[in-house]
Amino acid sequence: MSAGDAFLANFFWTYDTWGDPRNNANLYANVALSYFYRPLKWFWVGGNFVNYLGSKISYNWREYDTDVNYKDLSKSKMKYCAVIAPEIRFSYLNTKEVILYSALSGGVCVEDGFTKNHYKYPEINFYFHITMFGVSGNLGKNKNIFLGGEFGIGMKGFGNIHCGYRF
Repeated sequence: MSAGDAFLANFFWTYDTWGDPRNNANLYANVALSYFYRPLKWFWVGGNFVNYLGSKISYNWREYDTDVNYKDLSKSKMKYCAVIAPEIRFSYLNTKEVILYSALSGGVCVEDGFTKNHYKYPEINFYFHITMFGVSGNLGKNKNIFLGGEFGIGMKGFGNIHCGYRF
């Protein structure tokens, strides 16, 4: 389980294909669930499910009937983006107390579609993230509880903190 900022995600997802701002529909943070298998001491393979939490999106439209009468309508919703992405990690320091690693992740994301101030069906986009530096401190009697953080480049954000349990 990890939580982090979504600062870099806004760089990639705040503008649509036409370059128009998406009504200030920013992503603020992310929450991720991850699972990893470690076939070698230095090599991890696994996946992430990341859910981005964002701001409120409001959009307006006008509907006309056959008599040229119209009605103004509006709706609002929370911006979201859900990601499924495989990840590989390379750990370069493995002690009982500390693990240092780097990682590469890529996959797909489903985000609410919002183009030119009109809502459309959710769209599927690419997702990538490179963890430049990650640290995980192992706690507990059997060293199976961990707490740590990551600094990276990509859509997961600049900084993340994480905690969890190793089975």
